[in-house]
This record gives sequence, structure tokens and C-alpha cells, in this order.
Amino acid sequence: MTQANISNSKDSEFLGYLHSFRGLAILKIVLGHAVSAAFIGAYTVFDVSNTMLMISEIFYHDSTLYFAIISGILFSKVLKRKGYYKFYKSKLKNILLPYLFFTIVLTIIKIKFSELSSFQEGVQFTISKIWMNFIFGKANFALWYIPVLIFLYLVTPVLEFLQKRNKLTKALFALIIILPLFISRVQNLTDYNLSIETMIYFMGAYALGIYLGDDLNKKLSIINTYKGVFVLIALMSTVILFYFYKNKIDIIGTVSLREMAFYIQKICFAFIIILMFKRLEKNQPKWLNPIARDSFSIYFIHGSILYVISPLFMFVIAAKNIEPFNVVFGAMILFVIVTCICVTIVMISKKIFGTYSKMIVGA
Repeated sequence: MTQANISNSKDSEFLGYLHSFRGLAILKIVLGHAVSAAFIGAYTVFDVSNTMLMISEIFYHDSTLYFAIISGILFSKVLKRKGYYKFYKSKLKNILLPYLFFTIVLTIIKIKFSELSSFQEGVQFTISKIWMNFIFGKANFALWYIPVLIFLYLVTPVLEFLQKRNKLTKALFALIIILPLFISRVQNLTDYNLSIETMIYFMGAYALGIYLGDDLNKKLSIINTYKGVFVLIALMSTVILFYFYKNKIDIIGTVSLREMAFYIQKICFAFIIILMFKRLEKNQPKWLNPIARDSFSIYFIHGSILYVISPLFMFVIAAKNIEPFNVVFGAMILFVIVTCICVTIVMISKKIFGTYSKMIVGA
């Protein structure tokens, strides 16, 4: 995810359709989490053999790949020419500081201080817990991606070097883009662990974005020429994912066939969605603009809000007499309310803190 100001640039057409894509991507992520929360609330388990949850997972899972691609495109197209000093300064202010803020707040909220024997133990435990959650993105279930994103920013100079230096480095750069087909993202929601496989998985999408952003219009013209092929591949990968889920097929050796298919699917979907918004030119959906503008903050906030408000709507989610619509209605209610609360929190933060709001909630 990235915080570049993409609404006031001379290249407004490009920035407009990429802006819309970013807004759609964050809504897709919030909706996916809302469906999962509603399903778990209704059935107390996360059972992907259920058709409804299966459909949600196939279209939602790995949607953070969209943000890796967007970040890569924006680096090549907008941020690179500003220099690495400004690049990393902006990431420190707009990503690292709000990430630290949310990590501190969410960690402290969860600590049961009454169970600690002394003030000194409480201080030591709190500092240790904050540090661990910060390094591994464990203060909230949605924050796992931020350490991955920070890693992507750290390796950006290396990726740029490989892309430009010579034929050998360009071949290595291309290899990085295709490595996620053979090195799979590792699912890790509980342990304090950063998987190098996950880093490589998202680095592939980020490198692809960097490649696309370098002479973007030409690259998109080529993609548009073969858009029918990408649509077909997107449909085929989606059908294959249904087959994998239905038949409980995943790991072969050390490779996840599902993650391989997700990587292909999400890249093709990204191409299709970008082209779709590009055709709108200056007529981008206005309602997406505030969502896209605050997408980084929404990503930070939505997990906690979803956790807090889900119990309030159990009267819908637990209504087994209307299933499966209890999950459908519950998910839509959670999706709308969580999104509205996130946008409201961002608005209040901007009113109170002004320009400093970016260092607190990222917007």
C-alpha cells in the first residue's frame, strides 16, 4: 500500500484510474474480512469447504497483491524521480509512524494488567509485547502485511538496480517476478514469525508493478492488446481454484498450488481492473475517491473495528432460520458499518490533528 498523493499530478489520467483501483482493492479486503467474521460468528469455525466461504476466499484471498502491484507502479511512475531520501522520509512519516501508533494502542488494549505482579513487570512485558507485535505485525490480524510492505520498500533500490543494470540483472529481475509460482506464501496468523517465502511472494508482485510503472502507457497498451488472453487466464485460474478447494488440493512438496493459482489470478484481475478504470479516463467514480484517499488508514483500522462491532450483530449472524442469508446479511452489515466507521475516524483525526494526522492514522 502506498501514500503517494495521486490526485494532484500532471499525469492525472493515470493517477485517477490507479486511485480508483486502490479504492476498490481496499473495499474488497474489508468485504472479505467481513464475510469471514460473519461466517465464524455463525458457525464458530473457518470452514472453506462451505460453498459461500469458498467463493469469498477465492475472490478475496491474496488481494493484498493488488497493493504490492500498485506500490510498485507508483514507485516507478511517481516516486522514483523524487529520490530515495524523499521516498524513505515519506514512508517513515506515513507508514512506519502510524504503524507504530496502532501497534502501541492495540497492544496495550489487549494486555491484562491486573494479571501482572508488579509495575516493573508490566512495563517490561508491555515494551516486549509492543516490540514483538511491531516487528511481526501481530497487534491485529490485518497488520501482518505492514512488515512485508516495509521489506518491499527496503529492497526497492536492489530491484531498481536489477531492472536497469545489464542483461544478467534483468534476467534476475524477471526471475523475481515469476518466483511466486514456485515459492508460496506461508499462512501465519498466530506465531511471531516472518516468512522469507511470504516476502518473496509479494516481492514478485511488487517487482511486476515496478516493471509496469516504467513506461506504463506502453505496457498497458500491450496488455490491452492481449486483454482477451488475460480474461481467459483469470477465468481459468478461478475455475482451477474452485477445483482445488472442492477436492482439498493444495500442497505438493513445498509449493502451494492454490497460492500459485492465486498469484496468476490476482495479476490478471489487476490488469483487467486497471484497464477498466483507464477507459473511464476523467470520469472515475467519485464515491471511490475518499475511500482510495484513506485506503491506508482503512487498512490499519478496519480489523479492530470489525472485531469490536461483530458481537453487536449476532442477532442477524446467528439467525440460523434464514441461513445462508444470515451470513450474507451479516457480512454486508459489517462491511458497510466498518467502512463508515473507518472513514469517520479518519475525518475526526484530520479535524483534530490536521497535517499531523498522517503520522497517526496514515491520512
